[in-house]
Amino acid sequence: MAAAFSSWKSYDVFLSFRGEDTRNNFTAHLYQELCAKGINAFFDEDKLKRGGVVSPSLATAIENSMFSVIVLSENYASSRWCLEELVKILECNQSKEERVLPIFYNVDPSDVQNHRGNFGEAFADHEKNMEENPERVKLWKDALQQVSNLSGWDSRNTNESLLIKEIVKNLLSKLLSTSTSDTEENLVGINSRIGELKMLLCLQSNDVRMIGICSMGGIGKTTLAKAIYRQITDQFEACSFLEIVDDFKERDLTILVKKLLSQLLEEENLKIKGLTSTKARLHSRKVLIVLDNVNSLTILEHRAGNQDWFGEGSRIIVTTRDKRLLISHRVDYYEVAEFKNMNKDEWRDYLAKLKITPNMKIQEVLRISYDGLDDNEKNIFLDIACFFNVEDKDYVIEILDGCNFFAYCGIRTLIDKSLVNIFDNRLDMHDLIQEMGKEIVRQQSLTDPGKRSRLWLHEDIFDVLTKNSGNEKIEGISLNLSHLEDVLNFTTQAFARMNELRLLKVYEFSSISRDFEDPFKDKENCKLHFSNGFRFCSTDLRCLYLHGYSLKSLLNDFNPRNFVELIMPYSRIKQLWKGIKVFEKLKFMDLSHSQYLKETPNFSRITNIERLVLKGCLNLHKIHPSLGDLTKVKFLSLENCKMLRTLPSSACDLRSLETLVLSGCSKFKEFPENFGNLEMLKELQADGTVLKALPPSFFSMKNLKTLSFRGCQGPPSTPWFWSKGSSNSISLRLPSSLNFCSLLELDLSDCNVSDGANLSGLGFLSSLERLNLSGNSFVILPNISRLSRLQWLWLENCKRLEALPQLPSSIFFECTNLLIIGNNRIAQLPAHNCWFEG
Repeated sequence: MAAAFSSWKSYDVFLSFRGEDTRNNFTAHLYQELCAKGINAFFDEDKLKRGGVVSPSLATAIENSMFSVIVLSENYASSRWCLEELVKILECNQSKEERVLPIFYNVDPSDVQNHRGNFGEAFADHEKNMEENPERVKLWKDALQQVSNLSGWDSRNTNESLLIKEIVKNLLSKLLSTSTSDTEENLVGINSRIGELKMLLCLQSNDVRMIGICSMGGIGKTTLAKAIYRQITDQFEACSFLEIVDDFKERDLTILVKKLLSQLLEEENLKIKGLTSTKARLHSRKVLIVLDNVNSLTILEHRAGNQDWFGEGSRIIVTTRDKRLLISHRVDYYEVAEFKNMNKDEWRDYLAKLKITPNMKIQEVLRISYDGLDDNEKNIFLDIACFFNVEDKDYVIEILDGCNFFAYCGIRTLIDKSLVNIFDNRLDMHDLIQEMGKEIVRQQSLTDPGKRSRLWLHEDIFDVLTKNSGNEKIEGISLNLSHLEDVLNFTTQAFARMNELRLLKVYEFSSISRDFEDPFKDKENCKLHFSNGFRFCSTDLRCLYLHGYSLKSLLNDFNPRNFVELIMPYSRIKQLWKGIKVFEKLKFMDLSHSQYLKETPNFSRITNIERLVLKGCLNLHKIHPSLGDLTKVKFLSLENCKMLRTLPSSACDLRSLETLVLSGCSKFKEFPENFGNLEMLKELQADGTVLKALPPSFFSMKNLKTLSFRGCQGPPSTPWFWSKGSSNSISLRLPSSLNFCSLLELDLSDCNVSDGANLSGLGFLSSLERLNLSGNSFVILPNISRLSRLQWLWLENCKRLEALPQLPSSIFFECTNLLIIGNNRIAQLPAHNCWFEG
């Protein structure tokens, strides 16, 4: 579940801990579980600072956290740094001690309170070393005694995993109730409406129930749904709040199903097999689902389904503007508002008028808050209203900071003035407020859109570009090609006077469901045409998103000074540009599905890129050696680059890389020798590659959490992982010692692993939680009982598998024709694929 619990604090939880005691065990596991539940926790990973005062950045983090969790371990008091943190935490929560939560980790609470044992020894050393400042030591002692008297948890004689779950559940409950009281108490009438909804939901009942919330746009459906969602999430095993886009098409249904399951199952790279996966994965779980802004009966039929799709006690809430959808699906509903004294024709005319010309009285009230903003804040507000509503907050901040708008402070001001909210880390602007922002732009020139600062309606954009009426007033253009009926020509002349253009986004919503087809194969369907020699006249571009760019390259004189984002999916580019470009502020580059691209550009002077996506570039066969200069890149996707065989050796210099995707690179056969130098790598997806060997350094990546070689079948030659068996089978071999101390998930499914496999190395993966061995050919699986953290084991379609040894406790697995041996019991399982809990 992902949720934003506070719109006025930077963090939900501040974690104070002694690094050498718990950084790599208890606190790390607690932090991971907090993140999994959508709790925004501050975790100082290095803890290498020294000194007697808390740094300004740490002090700010403490001040801007809703709760503080103190992990009191054996050596906590020996650190002056930890004690100063503790003093600062208590100072910030003098009147709210209930927001300070101690965990006594393998220590006796009375030793903490009375300064005995390690705590007494620590303070004896402090008193000796700080004779000139005894007042400070006394302050530390008082703070430690104060926190020891607070209600918390004692880890002794407790299952650590269960303790962490209990702590997170408690924090989740506190955050939800605090968030509700802090952010919703000023919403007029919200409590009575929540009460009425709870009666409809009948939460005490174990049946599966669906209810609807309906009204016209802007009345408060989503606000009410979010309020009830925040209040009741702690009563369910898994929760999901999904917003449906207005121009949703039925062909996008599978993507929405995948998103729903990913949120509920907390699996980011979920692979589903059709729409039946919903029932198969959720029928035994008590879930809460909110489907916001439903506009199609198909969504209800395929996403909400029937009652037997979900576990007992599950609740589904649907918000919609169309009451008929709820009636057709036989859903009880709650109307947020009721309008009287209008017949159908009058109501239809009113809605049409409101869409074109918003109610002026409402706009006048809302405008009071806008008029109180400074110029930068007004620009941020208008950009969000016209271009960035429901976009990721951090992404928008990057773009707007590139425009010199001081976006972080500006968005904070908009939140304080209730002009925007943050929900699931996305900017969330109310319909009426967004319409007010767009009306402000429209009023800049009622009759000539070429004199407005921002354009988003395809009719206005078509008019401006065909008449060449744009000028220096235009700062941003956002065009959805799926709304365009006629071919639109992009000419140099049309953009000649747009000297202040900052943002140009030409996108197609339907592209999310497009495969790897050539978007130019059918000329009649190519809605955008770039004239030969097309050039941009603005040097102020920050964001350039061009779907289906039809030219072979960008011209050499393309040199925007403050470029932040370059997105050009489905382009015809063969060479992005010639020579070297200097884009020192460029952070995002996406050339996905540009199937004519053969090699990447020179990266040597664009070294601040953080995200590089080359997915689906079918003919890309060469990565420029300057790739290693991208020392800040965190995400690199080369998925389905069918011609790519290897990476340049310089790839080993990507010291910030966290995610590398090579899945579908069907000719990729080897990593550079020093691949293990990627110390920050957390996720590697190499499904369907033909890797021959892994270099020895590969096994030293201590931060790797997810590793997938699904369908990686050959032609192997060395025993890093594989060796050739009889016929066409593959024998799996793992090194006798693995250093994957952080690995949580390993996928070796469909790798043709046979009886000759040496899987004993799996026993060294002590942190492993998920293991997928589906689709392989072995008969017996070796002993994996030492994998004490293993929670999920997949053995689907292992059709020769006959028996398992004793499994770790509390494990889920999927299998075919399986005989379980262990704990003095034998159970024959069904012949069809099933989920079981041991």
